[in-house]
Amino acid sequence: MTLRIIKFTICLFVFAQSIMIAQTDSLKYPNSYSLKDTVRGLEYFKVGKSYLDRAKYDSSITAFREVEKIYSDLLLNNDDKKFWLKLIQAKNYIGYNLCYLSRYDESIKYLDEALILCKDKLGEDNRTAAQIYQALGIYYDYTDDLDKALEMLLKALEIRLNILGAEHSDVADTYNSIGIIYSKRSNKDKALEYFTKSLQIKKKIYSEEHSHTATAYNNIGNNYYERGDYGKAFEYYSYSLNICLKTIGEQHYLTASSYNNLGNCLNEMGEFDKAEENHLKALDIRKKVLGYDHDLVATSYTNLGLTSWRKGNYNKALDYINLALDIHTKKLKRNHSAIAMDYMNIGVIYKAKNQLDSALIFYNKAIDIFNNSGNLKTVNASKIYQNISEAFFAKGQYDSSLIAIQKSIKSIIFDFNDDNINANPILDLVLSEVQLLNALKIKSKVFAELANNRNLSDNEKIELYTKAILIIDLADSLIDIMIRGFKNEESKFVLGDKAKSIFEQGIDASYRLFKITNNKQYLEKLFYFIEKSKAAVLQQGILDSKAKQYSNIPNDILQREKLLKDDLIFYEARLKTELTKANSADSLSAYKYQSKLFELKNEYESLVKHIEKNYPAYFSLKYQNKIYSLNKIQNQLDKNTLLFNYFIGDSLIYIAALDKDNLSIVVVNKPGKFDELIKNFYSSIQKAETKSFFELNNRLSDIFISPVSDLVVSARKLIIIPDGIVYKIPFEVLFTEQQKITAKDYSKLHFLIRDFDISYHYSASLFVNSIERDKKTPSKNFIGFAPVFPKDNSIGYTITSKSISLLASNEEVMRSVSVDGKTFDELKYSEWEVNSIIDLFNKNNSSGINTAYFYADAKEDSFKQNAREYKIVHIASHSFMNEDQPDISGVIFAQPTDSVFTNDGILYSAETYNLDLSADLVVLSSCESGLGKLFKGEGMIALTRGFLYSGVSNIIFSLWKIPDKHTSELMVEFYRQMISGKSYAESLRQAKLKLISNSLTARPRSWAGFLLIGVN
Repeated sequence: MTLRIIKFTICLFVFAQSIMIAQTDSLKYPNSYSLKDTVRGLEYFKVGKSYLDRAKYDSSITAFREVEKIYSDLLLNNDDKKFWLKLIQAKNYIGYNLCYLSRYDESIKYLDEALILCKDKLGEDNRTAAQIYQALGIYYDYTDDLDKALEMLLKALEIRLNILGAEHSDVADTYNSIGIIYSKRSNKDKALEYFTKSLQIKKKIYSEEHSHTATAYNNIGNNYYERGDYGKAFEYYSYSLNICLKTIGEQHYLTASSYNNLGNCLNEMGEFDKAEENHLKALDIRKKVLGYDHDLVATSYTNLGLTSWRKGNYNKALDYINLALDIHTKKLKRNHSAIAMDYMNIGVIYKAKNQLDSALIFYNKAIDIFNNSGNLKTVNASKIYQNISEAFFAKGQYDSSLIAIQKSIKSIIFDFNDDNINANPILDLVLSEVQLLNALKIKSKVFAELANNRNLSDNEKIELYTKAILIIDLADSLIDIMIRGFKNEESKFVLGDKAKSIFEQGIDASYRLFKITNNKQYLEKLFYFIEKSKAAVLQQGILDSKAKQYSNIPNDILQREKLLKDDLIFYEARLKTELTKANSADSLSAYKYQSKLFELKNEYESLVKHIEKNYPAYFSLKYQNKIYSLNKIQNQLDKNTLLFNYFIGDSLIYIAALDKDNLSIVVVNKPGKFDELIKNFYSSIQKAETKSFFELNNRLSDIFISPVSDLVVSARKLIIIPDGIVYKIPFEVLFTEQQKITAKDYSKLHFLIRDFDISYHYSASLFVNSIERDKKTPSKNFIGFAPVFPKDNSIGYTITSKSISLLASNEEVMRSVSVDGKTFDELKYSEWEVNSIIDLFNKNNSSGINTAYFYADAKEDSFKQNAREYKIVHIASHSFMNEDQPDISGVIFAQPTDSVFTNDGILYSAETYNLDLSADLVVLSSCESGLGKLFKGEGMIALTRGFLYSGVSNIIFSLWKIPDKHTSELMVEFYRQMISGKSYAESLRQAKLKLISNSLTARPRSWAGFLLIGVN
């Protein structure tokens, strides 16, 4: 089981000193005590604060207890308000220090005393009261009462805003603390809002390079970490660490926090050695600064243990987790959740060692703690039961596994308490959609495994597989909620892997039911699950921020949506809190919250429908997961077209072959090192490696083509919907029959492109959606852009009917950015290419206006201002790909020549979503324009996807670097064929066949890289 790394957010809370010291300068003391006593009290106060600022909590407590004693003695004979002030502040600081030392019983005693005295002697409208509420907020945070913590912090904020104004360091501290609470309550948007407010104030007060500012950056990093955006989190953590090292040095608990969080981030990014290095640094600092038995030292041991577990060093992992357990058992209550999680982590390690009985012993110890506390409605309890279920599954004890997973589901849904393993919940009041999704996956897996028993009758197997599919259907509904619902957007980050693996179980169960019953409804169900797997993961890269950025939706709609989401999250949290109380089911508060939630959900759904109708671009990006029926998809296919929808599972490959009348499913065993096989094949094409190309092509053709050869007999057109890394395969180049490596003439090889027009898409439903959506009809025909990037800085020109013959001096110039990412090779053939296309249109007397921009005129501004008016958009230029951050991949236009320009000369992938085009075809005659970061199940996030969302029906793009001359030859021939009346797919096929017919360009490197995605 994959565990989320346990992490700890450190926040620096600095209490204002001005009223502690400055107000005493002008005091006149009565004769009954000496000035020496007050001076001694103030000195101890300074010492206590100094130790606190350096996280020396024990020493700080010692100093403040001296302050407490001095002012208690003074108050015996002098009822002076200013003495009460010092005594109250001393008690507050003692309570605060004790909280950081995890001595919670003593801490709350002091903090409560401080608050009672403050209300009695000073009132609540002062900075000291705000400090106490702040400290109480931290205490309740540390003791897991988040509602109480938020209540205290909001009181502190109200007081501070009232007496200090909006831009004070105390206000910044409270914003930061509130952000932490919202983060722990899973309201990441609200958390980020408060963290950002805190950062803005701290930058104004302390400057960019200050430890307080570093803390704000650190917590924003935590916010991105919790959203699953580890790259962004790593940037913030690194920036925070650099500030800490410059301002407070290595030996400080805040510096340790940055190392710790960097370690967690590196763990999630798979950099385990670097993660361990950072966690060891954090551990060393924490032991020196905080002492060997501090709870943050235990946190470091836990993180090191989980890192070692991920590295496969199980004995070392056990040692670390046991060290964390030793600290927790000494300092915490017996039934504390931290101890339970230590037991669970130990169990996970034993399971990894295949010591299942030992794992179950520790899992049961963990769950006993939650049983003894009387609170099993928690995410952690659900995780423990999931681990118990998995352990029983590994032992082959499926009944026990089902009992445990049912308890896991009960633990994570407030109003579901059914022990019957056949009972499934209503998806309401769910504590964690992600954990429920995981529990449903396990439950379905167990039923399917029970059905695999050879001794069962067909009817018994049908019953069990049907139960498995019912659970997958429930998981399917949950995934829809995670995509469309008001829940936090970061849940979408987990959908890629989880959704695909869940739908794979549905695909497998559906296929087995078909094999038993021969009922075609199960084939349709299988096809549905393939489509849902793709619809879900296509949402993975499109979160709230991108949906807003990529669509022209009014701010008032966005604001209304945000307010509704915030209210829904708040009231659901309040209802959950009420339901945890005794006899709460009949409480008036619970009823009010339920009524309010019902009202808000209806309002939210109405808003979503309004968005769907009036702002389809935003709806499509953020909410759309519509799956068209099989019949509707088939209605869009003509009698000569065959659609192949691939699903790459863990051990099997499913090929759904769909024509106008029939659906066939072919299942192929997935070979070992499958990803490596495809990567090597891709490389063999680029590098023109003959031997490996033939060997790998024969293998891949056996997987993807041979099993369906009898289905394609009557087809002329193929629509390919790849899956995962299969997007790297240009199917045109696969063999229709085994080819001998001794073959020397590539022009004679049996490539798939010889027999079929081929196009691609992301899913069958998106294919239909692209056909059916309303489209404007552009008024003009063709527009081309060729920056050329001349070495002599030639001025630009624009044509509508000009044709020029040009020759390039270097035929191997590639249409991609050079290694340094800044210089661009001259592309003389791109000018010839676009001119030749214009000439073809003119000679054919085609209707409509044909325009082209060259050299300096081929600007990004020209593209954005004019492209929406044309049916065909052609860009002949350089492009570049950033696989880690696909949003900053792009196509390069003529570079700005002065300091005043609207656009920077690069059309980034992120910009393409918001172009509002009506083009029937966009041709990206550049290199690597179709590549992008490869997510499991998502395919390529690249320029192609952005253009599709912007309204384009068809796109021609490239998979690798292709020489300038070969690109131009292929493009001109493509347009020659298209102008003669052929479809895009047939035209591209004929252009490729022309290059294949020439032995100089017959190698796939020259022609196979350009693909067509769309509706043709």
